[in-house]
Order: sequence, then structure tokens, then C-alpha cells
Amino acid sequence: MIESRFRELLDHSMLLLKKKWSYGILDDFVTKQLPNNVTWGLSLLYAVENNGDRAMSSTQGELAHALRYLASVVSQSFFAFGDILELHKKFAELSGSINRIFELEELLDSAQSGDSLNGKLSPSKNSELYSEDSISFVEVDIITPAQKLLARQLTFDIGQGKSLLLTGPNGSGKSSVFRVLRGLWPIASGRLAKPLQHINKETGSGCGIFYVPQRPYTCLGTLRDQIIYPLSHDEAEVMALKLSEKGTQSTEITNILDTCLKNILENVRLNYLLEREGGWDANSNWEDTLSLGEQQRLGMARLFFHKPKFAILDECTNATSVDVEEQLYRLANDMGITFVTSSQRPALIPFHSLELRLIDGEGQWELRSIKR
Repeated sequence: MIESRFRELLDHSMLLLKKKWSYGILDDFVTKQLPNNVTWGLSLLYAVENNGDRAMSSTQGELAHALRYLASVVSQSFFAFGDILELHKKFAELSGSINRIFELEELLDSAQSGDSLNGKLSPSKNSELYSEDSISFVEVDIITPAQKLLARQLTFDIGQGKSLLLTGPNGSGKSSVFRVLRGLWPIASGRLAKPLQHINKETGSGCGIFYVPQRPYTCLGTLRDQIIYPLSHDEAEVMALKLSEKGTQSTEITNILDTCLKNILENVRLNYLLEREGGWDANSNWEDTLSLGEQQRLGMARLFFHKPKFAILDECTNATSVDVEEQLYRLANDMGITFVTSSQRPALIPFHSLELRLIDGEGQWELRSIKR
């Protein structure tokens, strides 16, 4: 049966290749060979039917000019016909580009309005709710796109000040919990309540949830842009001004922002980047310039700048030393940030109040309190 299917596929592929080969020959002949042949034939007929005295130089000049003009017209006509033959390829490319732009605009509109992808993809209409001060999973089943069950009836609450640590072996589904929380995977069943993610522009108090992955995204731009991402420079200045409640002149606003960012770099032990890279306006390929440990500390710097209510930390400090990692978590704790951490380092246990771990291979998780 396999050989029969393979033969059918092979015959079909050979037929396509033959058609493409024939079409290529036709296209090449029409656009390159045929114009020259037609031009040669028409030029011969024109020269034979010309009644002028061919011995005169003026007649020869007129004849040469007419033949060049005739050759140009014929060539352009066939090239235009060849462009018509190529239109189907251009239409296919244009259609694909339009579809991608349309999908991108849909996602951007959804993110701008605060709508979750889960609300569109989940069969349950009330699968996702919004809560200002907590993250709640109520009987949530987490299923991969390949229909593998990773968590069954997952239920827990994370209130402010009650940080959660996810533990378990690799492949147990720790990152899958974050994918559902982030909205990358739909909820198969149950309900999820979480704060809104968008920036509170009125108070400048940051956002409800901020995600720091294992390898933070390094955007195109200056060193300053790496910390304030995803805000623009103007939005970051307004946010820094509201937090500091100082002067309103543009130079003062820029100084306020840079002072705030410098303090953050000192807290994450990256203040040497200012001298090494050449200041805040230095522009570089940051993914290649910074080591993984520096990128992870830069991700934590973004977290300290935005000051969210909840932070989702997906092994975002595993490339740093233990003392630096403990300092980063201590700073986040002092700022009042409640974090949900995926890590296998025992040094992080004292910074959390709850632990969620996988207890068997059938998607059963256990929630327990951690005594500090």
C-alpha cells in the first residue's frame, strides 16, 4: 500500500515537472526567441517592399531607423504578453501577502482592545474572565495542539503577595501553564481569571501581567529601548514623569527617564553596559552583543521598569549566578510584584508561598504551601 501511494505521488510529481518544463519552454520561446524571429521576418518584408533608392545614404538611414523602431515595437509587445503570462504568480504572491497583513491586523486589534485569543478559540464562551488582584484557574484542562493532556482539572488561586513556584521534570507541562495564561493556547474546559495586560496610562502604574521568557526578545533600537520595550520613548517618558511627579520640561523628562533606567541597571548589575556600549543611544545587534545571562538580566530590568502586579517568569534567570538570581527575586519581592515562576533551582523556594508540581503522568498536579 505504501509503495502504491508512493508511485501515485511520484507520477503526480513527474507530471507537474513536465508541465512546468513545457510551460518554461513556451514562456522562454514567446518572450525571448519569438520576438527576434518575428522582427527578422517583418524587417525582411519591409526592406523588400521599400521602393526608395537603396544606394542613397538618406534612404539607408531612414530604412535603418524604421527597422530599429519596428524591432522595438515587436519586442515590447511580446514582453508585455510575457508579463500577462506571469500575472498568476504575482496574484498568488499578492493574495498571500494580503492574508498575512489581514491576520496581523486582526491580532493587533484584538490585543489593543484587550480581547484574549482564548475567547475566540475556546469552545466555552465564559472560559476567560478578568480579575484585578488575582489569577485563578478553575478546573482548567490544558491540552496541547497535538491533543495530549498535560493538566487535568487544574484549580488554584494566586493572590497578590502569594507567589507560585511551578516545579517538575522537563516536559511535564510547566511552560504549557504559561502558554494558556498568556493566551497562546485555548482553554479546553474550565475558567481562567486574570488581570488585564495593557498599560494603565492614567496612573502610569505599569500593567497587570508582565511576561519574562527564558530568552527575552531584543528589539531593534537603542540600549534605552531594550528596557522600556514595548513602550515607545515618548510613552516611557510620560510613565517616568507620572511616577516621579517632577518638572514638565522635555530635557527634565529625559533626565528623569534616564535616571530611573540607570537605577534599574544598577539593581540588575548591568550598569557597566552604559560605558561598554557607549551610552543610552547606542544602537547594536543586541542579541549578538549581549550574553544570555545579560539578556536575562535585561528582561528583569524591563520587569522592574513596568512594575506589574503579576510577573510570569519562565526560567528567566537560569543563566545567571545564584547570588544574582536571589537579588533579582528579592528586588521583585520588595517592589510588591507577585510572580509565578517556572524553575528547578531550590534557591528560589524561599521567595514563594505556593508550589505547584506534577505528581503523575496523567495530568494530576498538587498545590501545597511553602513555609518561609
